[in-house]
Amino acid sequence: MTLVYIDAAASPDPKMAAGAVVFKEDGKSFEYTVFLDEMDNHEAEWAVLLFAVGKALEHEFTSLIIHTDSKVISDSFEKAFVRNPVFKRYYDEIAEQLSLFQLFLVSWTPRKKNKRADELAKETLYKHRKG
Repeated sequence: MTLVYIDAAASPDPKMAAGAVVFKEDGKSFEYTVFLDEMDNHEAEWAVLLFAVGKALEHEFTSLIIHTDSKVISDSFEKAFVRNPVFKRYYDEIAEQLSLFQLFLVSWTPRKKNKRADELAKETLYKHRKG
């Protein structure tokens, strides 16, 4: 089973976002960051989740427990429903790939237990803000 920690960071001015994914599998850790360009923090959380799914497939991880501090994302997967059209686009794209996984759980996690993904997302955003 692979533990996945995701987080996003966003800046309102200039408007930009970045995200990070930390995979923990069999005592190994894999860290990835992504610059997401212009979007708010809520959309960035969804974009990072989609990015994480792609990376998990590249690694051939098939059992995922995804930890996020986004209540919107965890609630959306618990209810299998998304109202916001921007978020629904991400949800639908992720849902199309769920058959590729034996296990796919999304769990709300307090920010303090998601520190590494938070740090990486903020570092990546900071680097892009500085140019």
